[in-house]
Amino acid sequence: MSSSIFICLISGIFWALFDLTRKMSLKVIKPKLLLILFSTLQIIIFLIWCINESFYFFITPYFVPGLTLVLLGIFSAFIFLKSIKESELSLTIPLLSFSPLFSSFFSYLFLAETLNKQQYLGIFIIIFGTLFLYTKKLNLSHFLKSFQNIINSKSANLMILVSFCWSLTPVLDKICLKYSSVNFHGLIQSIFTFIVLVIFSFKDLKALKKKRIRSLTLVFITLCIGTFATILQFYAILFNFVPIMESIKRATGQFSAVIFGKIFFNEKITVQKIIGVSLLSYGVFLII
Repeated sequence: MSSSIFICLISGIFWALFDLTRKMSLKVIKPKLLLILFSTLQIIIFLIWCINESFYFFITPYFVPGLTLVLLGIFSAFIFLKSIKESELSLTIPLLSFSPLFSSFFSYLFLAETLNKQQYLGIFIIIFGTLFLYTKKLNLSHFLKSFQNIINSKSANLMILVSFCWSLTPVLDKICLKYSSVNFHGLIQSIFTFIVLVIFSFKDLKALKKKRIRSLTLVFITLCIGTFATILQFYAILFNFVPIMESIKRATGQFSAVIFGKIFFNEKITVQKIIGVSLLSYGVFLII
């Protein structure tokens, strides 16, 4: 295994853990507060990093993709948290497997990154596997109805929208990293994200005083995991095509969603889920 693929794998593991702890944290804290605390911790870590190591930044070419990234990140984060709070983890997280499809388009459009035929086949197998997750019974008629099941599921629709947004996010990150070092890019993004969130969530900040230490411990663990996942992803996209990074990340998330859903939330592991995740993973294998 190459070092670049290994970074993608480790990043994927941290993102899978982040998905789990975020869902658990939402039982004790509001989404807005979680995002504010997340950006606060990132500011501290990236600021220390910038103080202790050199950095570079070219504001003119960075401004447009950087600002777009902040707004898109906040919008998609709110939708994601709402989706995982209201639905089964093992059914919502695998829908993020649509992101390699979207990212293959965006990375070609903005970064001139092209995939081969086998990799595009893998993307369509991922979509095929996703439909199995929403099949109530293992027969053709119910499989065809899975389209309708996804359309009728509010959480599924939200997660597909998140998948679309998050497929563009690493592309914008990679563009920004042409004009900024990793540490300063992380600092700029976290500062402006924090500012926007505080403007729209000032009243909710008072709720932090009412949280128990035990609850805040869970939240703190969540924030640390998320920060490490973010940093690792920055390096992953520097050394890999964005769709490849997204595919490895989602494969890890798919397996983890089913396992974590069973262990922590007592979600059922059905034959449909097993087949669906297997197809998703095979599609990812073809992409890699």
